[in-house]
Amino acid sequence: MKIAWVSSWAPRPCGIATYSADLVDALRKKKADVHVICHTDGGSSGEKNVYPVLDTESAGWDEKLYTTVNKIKPDIVHIQHEYGLYRTGNDHASGLFRPFFRWKTDNKFPVVVTYHSVYTKLNKMMSFYMDLMQKIVDAGIVHEEYQWAYLPVNTGRVMDNIYIIPHGAQIVRTYSKETLKKAHGIEGNKVIGMIGWFNQTKGFHRVLEMWDKLSEKLGPESILVLAGDARTLDPRQKEYKKKLLGLVEQCKNKERIKVVIGSFSPKEYDDLLATFDIMVMPYIFASQSGNLANSFAVGVPVIASAMEGLKAEIDISGAGITVPPDDDEELMSAILTIMADDEMRARYSKKARNYVKEHINWPNIAKKHLTLYKNLIIKKRADKQDHRSVAMLEPERKEKI
Repeated sequence: MKIAWVSSWAPRPCGIATYSADLVDALRKKKADVHVICHTDGGSSGEKNVYPVLDTESAGWDEKLYTTVNKIKPDIVHIQHEYGLYRTGNDHASGLFRPFFRWKTDNKFPVVVTYHSVYTKLNKMMSFYMDLMQKIVDAGIVHEEYQWAYLPVNTGRVMDNIYIIPHGAQIVRTYSKETLKKAHGIEGNKVIGMIGWFNQTKGFHRVLEMWDKLSEKLGPESILVLAGDARTLDPRQKEYKKKLLGLVEQCKNKERIKVVIGSFSPKEYDDLLATFDIMVMPYIFASQSGNLANSFAVGVPVIASAMEGLKAEIDISGAGITVPPDDDEELMSAILTIMADDEMRARYSKKARNYVKEHINWPNIAKKHLTLYKNLIIKKRADKQDHRSVAMLEPERKEKI
């Protein structure tokens, strides 16, 4: 099966690029022939079957997408969707509709879209966008059941071509937590960790603002790790990074905060994440998170805001605690509770690993995709002949009396 995969791609520092790399690798291991069409900052020199042709700030990028996909002659096309990936100016990523409409009328192969930004309540633009998009693609994928359930509320109709396939995670090798802590200079400590791009919606400032009070109650053996960075071209993230580093400096117990600035390779990311005894995700706004799935993969319990996909995944996995997104007292109480109970953390850690092993490991997720692809390809081939037109051309049949 030949798949044209449209997405951001490494080395672009992007969560969807990481998601795509993991899923494409799993698909290729199952013998799928995957060709990646990505932005001009993606792909490495000499990388096979990767086409870095998309520059959404240049006129005609949609034509490049259309012609590149058609040259590949795929059996199916799969687009990883997030509005910012395909936006030109303030057009809300509407440029995608041009190639999508043409593929719909060409009727040569199915088109699938995975939506990475779907919320319980969609604004007017998002509701209108998804309603139109689902009318011209063969299938849409969301990661969570609540996203599927709320789409009819937002769009005003029941969609019969939306499927649920969870965000995947790697089955991570076994490791020594203390060895990794020693490698990062934090051996002998219990680690509360926060990791990810420095975006205001992640709410990292909430934990920093309570750190002096929290650290006094935790005791001297506990430290906080803040890891990540601001994207180079995002002024809001740069400003938030400045705010976070300023809050660190203001803490009386700042010597018990370790800041790790950078974007990380997959191994660096896993090794750093695995040093955490708990991961805190005090998000203010989110639909789902790759960081959450990755924390499960390394067996790290999570405390997260009770919103959207974060709550759904923690409820299903049983691998952590959720707290109201606007309640700092509840957040502090949850951190103190789980950090004080080694048996609770061990129980959550075991549930996290089991959830990945039994449900969301990438081979399982790839298998779900391939099953959907095969069904769509069979349906597309069966539907190519317009049976209504054929029936109209048949000679009139006279019934025998």
